[in-house]
Amino acid sequence: MWILFRCFQMIKYKCRPAVHTKIVCEYCELINFPLPDEYNHFKYLADTDLIGFNTITNLLRYIENNCDNKYFFIDLMQYFIQRIIKFTDIDLSAEVSDAQKLLAFTQFYNQVSDLNWCNIETQHSLALVAKRSPQAIASKYDDLFIYSCITHILRHSFKDKLNLIIELPFERSFYGVDVDLFDNVTFNCQSMSVIVAKDERDVNPVMAENKLTLSSSDRVKAAANSIPPSALSLPNLANSIGVSERGLQRELRTENCCVKDMIQNTRMNSIITILKNNKGNIKKSAYESGFKDLPSFSRYFSKSTGCTPTQYVRNNICNNL
Repeated sequence: MWILFRCFQMIKYKCRPAVHTKIVCEYCELINFPLPDEYNHFKYLADTDLIGFNTITNLLRYIENNCDNKYFFIDLMQYFIQRIIKFTDIDLSAEVSDAQKLLAFTQFYNQVSDLNWCNIETQHSLALVAKRSPQAIASKYDDLFIYSCITHILRHSFKDKLNLIIELPFERSFYGVDVDLFDNVTFNCQSMSVIVAKDERDVNPVMAENKLTLSSSDRVKAAANSIPPSALSLPNLANSIGVSERGLQRELRTENCCVKDMIQNTRMNSIITILKNNKGNIKKSAYESGFKDLPSFSRYFSKSTGCTPTQYVRNNICNNL
Protein backbone atom coordinates (compact mmCIF):
# COMPACT_ATOMS: atom_id res chain seq x y z
CA MET A 1 0.00 0.00 0.00
CA TRP A 2 2.86 2.36 0.85
CA ILE A 3 4.46 1.81 -2.56
CA LEU A 4 1.21 2.67 -4.31
CA PHE A 5 0.83 5.80 -2.20
CA ARG A 6 4.38 6.96 -2.97
CA CYS A 7 3.91 6.46 -6.72
CA PHE A 8 0.76 8.52 -6.62
CA GLN A 9 2.49 11.33 -4.76
CA MET A 10 5.46 11.69 -7.13
CA ILE A 11 5.79 15.16 -8.68
CA LYS A 12 4.91 14.97 -12.39
CA TYR A 13 5.96 18.49 -13.39
CA LYS A 14 7.63 18.31 -16.83
CA CYS A 15 10.87 20.19 -17.44
CA ARG A 16 13.21 21.40 -20.14
CA PRO A 17 16.30 23.67 -20.19
CA ALA A 18 15.83 27.44 -19.97
CA VAL A 19 17.93 28.05 -23.08
CA HIS A 20 14.98 27.99 -25.53
CA THR A 21 12.97 30.55 -23.57
CA LYS A 22 16.11 32.65 -23.03
CA ILE A 23 16.82 32.77 -26.76
CA VAL A 24 13.30 33.97 -27.55
CA CYS A 25 13.51 36.62 -24.82
CA GLU A 26 16.88 37.78 -26.15
CA TYR A 27 15.52 38.00 -29.69
CA CYS A 28 12.46 39.97 -28.56
CA GLU A 29 14.75 42.42 -26.79
CA LEU A 30 16.86 42.67 -29.94
CA ILE A 31 13.86 43.62 -32.11
CA ASN A 32 12.26 45.78 -29.37
CA PHE A 33 9.20 43.57 -28.95
CA PRO A 34 7.94 43.98 -25.36
CA LEU A 35 7.12 40.87 -23.36
CA PRO A 36 4.97 40.57 -20.20
CA ASP A 37 6.83 41.21 -16.93
CA GLU A 38 6.57 37.52 -16.00
CA TYR A 39 9.28 36.73 -18.57
CA ASN A 40 11.85 39.31 -17.40
CA HIS A 41 13.77 36.97 -15.13
CA PHE A 42 14.32 34.13 -17.62
CA LYS A 43 17.19 35.82 -19.45
CA TYR A 44 19.21 35.71 -16.21
CA LEU A 45 18.93 31.94 -15.77
CA ALA A 46 21.74 29.69 -16.92
CA ASP A 47 21.11 27.91 -20.24
CA THR A 48 21.07 24.57 -18.42
CA ASP A 49 18.73 25.63 -15.60
CA LEU A 50 15.51 23.63 -15.79
CA ILE A 51 12.14 25.38 -16.12
CA GLY A 52 8.57 24.35 -16.92
CA PHE A 53 8.22 22.35 -20.13
CA ASN A 54 5.41 24.51 -21.52
CA THR A 55 7.01 27.88 -20.76
CA ILE A 56 8.43 28.29 -24.27
CA THR A 57 5.13 27.24 -25.89
CA ASN A 58 3.15 29.76 -23.84
CA LEU A 59 5.65 32.48 -24.69
CA LEU A 60 5.53 31.79 -28.43
CA ARG A 61 1.72 31.69 -28.39
CA TYR A 62 1.67 35.09 -26.68
CA ILE A 63 4.00 36.50 -29.33
CA GLU A 64 1.96 35.01 -32.17
CA ASN A 65 -1.20 36.61 -30.77
CA ASN A 66 0.37 40.02 -30.17
CA CYS A 67 3.08 40.53 -32.78
CA ASP A 68 2.31 42.36 -36.03
CA ASN A 69 4.90 40.26 -37.87
CA LYS A 70 3.05 37.08 -38.77
CA TYR A 71 6.35 35.51 -39.84
CA PHE A 72 7.96 36.11 -36.43
CA PHE A 73 8.82 32.44 -35.86
CA ILE A 74 10.44 32.05 -39.27
CA ASP A 75 12.56 35.16 -38.65
CA LEU A 76 13.38 33.96 -35.14
CA MET A 77 14.76 30.65 -36.41
CA GLN A 78 17.74 32.30 -38.09
CA TYR A 79 18.82 33.66 -34.69
CA PHE A 80 17.64 30.63 -32.71
CA ILE A 81 19.54 27.94 -34.60
CA GLN A 82 22.99 29.43 -34.10
CA ARG A 83 22.53 29.62 -30.32
CA ILE A 84 20.91 26.23 -29.92
CA ILE A 85 23.51 24.33 -31.96
CA LYS A 86 26.24 25.72 -29.70
CA PHE A 87 24.20 24.59 -26.71
CA THR A 88 23.85 21.00 -27.97
CA ASP A 89 27.55 20.87 -28.92
CA ILE A 90 26.93 18.26 -31.63
CA ASP A 91 29.83 17.41 -33.91
CA LEU A 92 28.70 18.66 -37.35
CA SER A 93 31.89 17.71 -39.17
CA ALA A 94 31.82 15.63 -42.34
CA GLU A 95 33.62 12.83 -40.49
CA VAL A 96 30.44 12.07 -38.52
CA SER A 97 27.63 10.19 -40.27
CA ASP A 98 24.08 11.55 -40.50
CA ALA A 99 22.85 8.66 -38.36
CA GLN A 100 25.36 9.53 -35.64
CA LYS A 101 24.38 13.21 -35.76
CA LEU A 102 20.68 12.38 -35.51
CA LEU A 103 21.37 10.03 -32.61
CA ALA A 104 23.46 12.67 -30.82
CA PHE A 105 20.65 15.22 -31.21
CA THR A 106 18.04 12.78 -29.88
CA GLN A 107 20.12 11.58 -26.97
CA PHE A 108 21.18 15.08 -25.94
CA TYR A 109 17.60 16.27 -25.65
CA ASN A 110 16.39 13.08 -24.00
CA GLN A 111 19.00 13.67 -21.29
CA VAL A 112 18.02 17.28 -20.56
CA SER A 113 14.25 17.40 -21.26
CA ASP A 114 11.09 15.44 -20.53
CA LEU A 115 10.55 14.37 -24.13
CA ASN A 116 8.67 11.51 -25.69
CA TRP A 117 11.39 10.86 -28.26
CA CYS A 118 12.92 7.56 -29.31
CA ASN A 119 15.27 6.22 -31.97
CA ILE A 120 14.32 3.32 -34.21
CA GLU A 121 17.16 1.56 -36.01
CA THR A 122 16.98 -0.78 -38.99
CA GLN A 123 19.74 -2.30 -41.08
CA HIS A 124 19.72 0.66 -43.46
CA SER A 125 18.32 3.63 -41.50
CA LEU A 126 17.97 5.43 -38.19
CA ALA A 127 14.84 7.35 -37.20
CA LEU A 128 13.97 9.94 -34.58
CA VAL A 129 10.31 9.49 -33.65
CA ALA A 130 8.59 12.09 -31.45
CA LYS A 131 5.13 11.00 -30.38
CA ARG A 132 2.56 13.78 -30.22
CA SER A 133 -0.49 14.60 -28.11
CA PRO A 134 -3.89 14.90 -29.81
CA GLN A 135 -3.98 17.87 -32.17
CA ALA A 136 -6.36 19.84 -29.92
CA ILE A 137 -3.68 20.14 -27.21
CA ALA A 138 -0.49 19.77 -29.29
CA SER A 139 2.04 22.52 -29.94
CA LYS A 140 3.18 23.23 -33.47
CA TYR A 141 6.38 24.80 -32.14
CA ASP A 142 7.89 21.45 -31.11
CA ASP A 143 7.65 20.21 -34.70
CA LEU A 144 9.00 23.49 -36.06
CA PHE A 145 11.89 23.33 -33.62
CA ILE A 146 12.88 19.76 -34.55
CA TYR A 147 12.58 20.49 -38.25
CA SER A 148 14.71 23.64 -38.07
CA CYS A 149 17.43 21.98 -36.00
CA ILE A 150 17.56 18.79 -38.03
CA THR A 151 17.67 20.52 -41.40
CA HIS A 152 20.60 22.60 -40.11
CA ILE A 153 22.43 19.62 -38.63
CA LEU A 154 21.82 17.51 -41.76
CA ARG A 155 21.82 20.40 -44.22
CA HIS A 156 23.97 18.60 -46.78
CA SER A 157 21.73 15.53 -46.87
CA PHE A 158 18.57 17.64 -46.84
CA LYS A 159 19.03 18.23 -50.56
CA ASP A 160 18.74 14.50 -51.25
CA LYS A 161 15.24 13.16 -50.57
CA LEU A 162 16.52 9.58 -50.74
CA ASN A 163 18.77 10.07 -47.71
CA LEU A 164 16.43 12.09 -45.50
CA ILE A 165 12.69 11.67 -44.88
CA ILE A 166 10.73 14.03 -42.60
CA GLU A 167 7.15 13.29 -41.57
CA LEU A 168 4.91 15.67 -39.62
CA PRO A 169 2.06 14.51 -37.37
CA PHE A 170 -0.66 16.95 -38.46
CA GLU A 171 -2.14 18.46 -41.61
CA ARG A 172 -0.71 21.59 -43.23
CA SER A 173 -3.31 23.94 -41.77
CA PHE A 174 -2.22 23.10 -38.20
CA TYR A 175 1.04 25.00 -38.73
CA GLY A 176 -0.55 28.23 -40.00
CA VAL A 177 1.76 30.68 -41.78
CA ASP A 178 4.77 28.83 -40.35
CA VAL A 179 4.09 26.03 -42.82
CA ASP A 180 6.27 28.07 -45.19
CA LEU A 181 9.26 26.93 -43.13
CA PHE A 182 8.81 23.33 -44.30
CA ASP A 183 10.22 21.77 -47.45
CA ASN A 184 10.33 18.13 -48.56
CA VAL A 185 8.01 16.89 -45.80
CA THR A 186 4.93 14.67 -45.58
CA PHE A 187 1.99 15.85 -43.47
CA ASN A 188 -0.59 14.01 -41.35
CA CYS A 189 1.65 11.07 -40.34
CA GLN A 190 0.61 10.68 -36.64
CA SER A 191 4.14 11.32 -35.26
CA MET A 192 7.02 13.66 -35.96
CA SER A 193 9.63 11.45 -37.63
CA VAL A 194 13.06 12.07 -39.12
CA ILE A 195 14.59 9.14 -40.98
CA VAL A 196 18.17 9.15 -42.31
CA ALA A 197 20.01 6.56 -44.35
CA LYS A 198 22.98 4.86 -42.70
CA ASP A 199 26.29 4.68 -44.53
CA GLU A 200 29.49 2.64 -44.41
CA ARG A 201 30.51 4.35 -41.14
CA ASP A 202 27.48 2.86 -39.40
CA VAL A 203 28.54 -0.79 -39.56
CA ASN A 204 27.91 -1.39 -35.85
CA PRO A 205 24.59 -0.56 -34.13
CA VAL A 206 24.46 3.14 -33.27
CA MET A 207 21.69 3.00 -30.68
CA ALA A 208 22.06 4.01 -27.03
CA GLU A 209 19.19 4.90 -24.70
CA ASN A 210 19.49 7.73 -22.18
CA LYS A 211 16.53 9.43 -20.51
CA LEU A 212 16.26 12.37 -18.16
CA THR A 213 16.04 11.24 -14.54
CA LEU A 214 15.05 13.85 -11.98
CA SER A 215 14.11 13.80 -8.32
CA SER A 216 10.95 15.49 -7.11
CA SER A 217 13.05 18.33 -5.66
CA ASP A 218 14.66 18.87 -9.09
CA ARG A 219 11.23 19.20 -10.66
CA VAL A 220 10.01 21.56 -7.95
CA LYS A 221 13.15 23.68 -8.45
CA ALA A 222 12.32 23.88 -12.17
CA ALA A 223 8.82 25.09 -11.30
CA ALA A 224 10.33 27.67 -8.93
CA ASN A 225 12.65 28.89 -11.71
CA SER A 226 9.58 29.48 -13.88
CA ILE A 227 7.96 31.94 -11.46
CA PRO A 228 9.14 35.59 -11.18
CA PRO A 229 11.07 36.05 -7.90
CA SER A 230 8.54 38.49 -6.44
CA ALA A 231 5.67 36.05 -7.07
CA LEU A 232 7.44 32.91 -5.85
CA SER A 233 5.54 31.59 -2.84
CA LEU A 234 4.34 28.26 -1.52
CA PRO A 235 0.75 28.73 -2.82
CA ASN A 236 1.93 29.83 -6.29
CA LEU A 237 4.52 27.06 -6.49
CA ALA A 238 2.05 24.34 -5.46
CA ASN A 239 -0.52 25.70 -7.90
CA SER A 240 1.93 25.68 -10.83
CA ILE A 241 2.84 22.05 -10.11
CA GLY A 242 -0.77 21.02 -9.58
CA VAL A 243 -0.52 19.69 -6.03
CA SER A 244 -1.69 20.90 -2.62
CA GLU A 245 0.68 22.90 -0.43
CA ARG A 246 0.74 20.14 2.17
CA GLY A 247 1.26 17.50 -0.49
CA LEU A 248 4.21 19.43 -1.89
CA GLN A 249 5.79 19.83 1.53
CA ARG A 250 5.23 16.16 2.32
CA GLU A 251 6.77 15.03 -0.98
CA LEU A 252 9.94 17.08 -0.53
CA ARG A 253 10.35 15.95 3.08
CA THR A 254 10.91 12.41 1.73
CA GLU A 255 14.03 13.83 0.05
CA ASN A 256 15.07 15.77 3.17
CA CYS A 257 14.28 19.00 1.39
CA CYS A 258 12.38 21.95 2.87
CA VAL A 259 10.20 23.66 0.29
CA LYS A 260 10.25 26.98 2.16
CA ASP A 261 14.05 26.99 2.14
CA MET A 262 14.02 26.17 -1.57
CA ILE A 263 11.66 29.09 -2.26
CA GLN A 264 13.77 31.51 -0.23
CA ASN A 265 17.05 30.37 -1.81
CA THR A 266 15.63 30.45 -5.33
CA ARG A 267 14.18 33.93 -4.84
CA MET A 268 17.36 35.43 -3.44
CA ASN A 269 19.70 33.69 -5.89
CA SER A 270 17.59 35.01 -8.75
CA ILE A 271 17.50 38.55 -7.33
CA ILE A 272 21.28 38.59 -6.70
CA THR A 273 21.96 37.29 -10.22
CA ILE A 274 19.73 39.97 -11.74
CA LEU A 275 21.37 42.66 -9.60
CA LYS A 276 24.86 41.54 -10.64
CA ASN A 277 23.95 41.35 -14.33
CA ASN A 278 22.54 44.87 -14.10
CA LYS A 279 25.82 46.02 -12.52
CA GLY A 280 24.11 47.13 -9.34
CA ASN A 281 21.23 49.01 -10.93
CA ILE A 282 18.73 48.57 -8.08
CA LYS A 283 15.73 50.14 -9.78
CA LYS A 284 16.07 48.02 -12.92
CA SER A 285 16.73 44.89 -10.87
CA ALA A 286 13.66 45.45 -8.71
CA TYR A 287 11.51 45.75 -11.84
CA GLU A 288 13.00 42.69 -13.52
CA SER A 289 12.54 40.69 -10.32
CA GLY A 290 8.83 41.46 -10.51
CA PHE A 291 8.53 43.98 -7.69
CA LYS A 292 6.15 46.86 -8.38
CA ASP A 293 8.06 49.47 -6.37
CA LEU A 294 11.48 50.03 -4.81
CA PRO A 295 10.29 50.09 -1.16
CA SER A 296 8.84 46.57 -1.48
CA PHE A 297 12.04 45.33 -3.10
CA SER A 298 14.24 46.99 -0.45
CA ARG A 299 12.19 45.61 2.43
CA TYR A 300 12.34 42.07 1.09
CA PHE A 301 16.04 42.34 0.27
CA SER A 302 16.93 43.74 3.70
CA LYS A 303 14.88 41.12 5.52
CA SER A 304 16.49 38.29 3.53
CA THR A 305 20.12 39.42 3.52
CA GLY A 306 20.44 41.62 6.57
CA CYS A 307 21.60 44.59 4.50
CA THR A 308 19.99 47.08 2.15
CA PRO A 309 20.34 46.71 -1.63
CA THR A 310 22.59 49.79 -1.64
CA GLN A 311 24.87 48.28 0.98
CA TYR A 312 25.00 44.97 -0.90
CA VAL A 313 25.87 46.68 -4.18
CA ARG A 314 28.59 48.79 -2.52
CA ASN A 315 30.19 45.80 -0.75
CA ASN A 316 29.76 43.03 -3.36
CA ILE A 317 29.32 44.54 -6.81
CA CYS A 318 30.93 47.98 -7.05
CA ASN A 319 34.25 46.60 -5.79
CA ASN A 320 34.27 44.03 -8.63
CA LEU A 321 33.40 46.39 -11.50
